[in-house]
Order: sequence, then C-alpha cells, then structure tokens
Amino acid sequence: MDEARLIELAVEARKRAYCPYSNFPVGAALLAKDGRIFTG
Repeated sequence: MDEARLIELAVEARKRAYCPYSNFPVGAALLAKDGRIFTG
C-alpha cells in the first residue's frame, strides 16, 4: 500500500464526514501493521 492510495482513501472518507457545526470535513486513513486499512 502506497501513501498516495491512503491519501485517496482519506479524501473519500472526508466526503462522508458529518460536520454540521464546524463545517470542517475531516477524513483519515490508517494502515495497520497487519495490512488492514481503517478509514473515517
């Protein structure tokens, strides 16, 4: 998994962000040691 792919996943997560008060969407992608990817 390369860094560019993680950035793409974080950008996709940002599109789904729920931020009714701050209006500041944030997305994150984490690559675990075992290869699993967590987004949010």
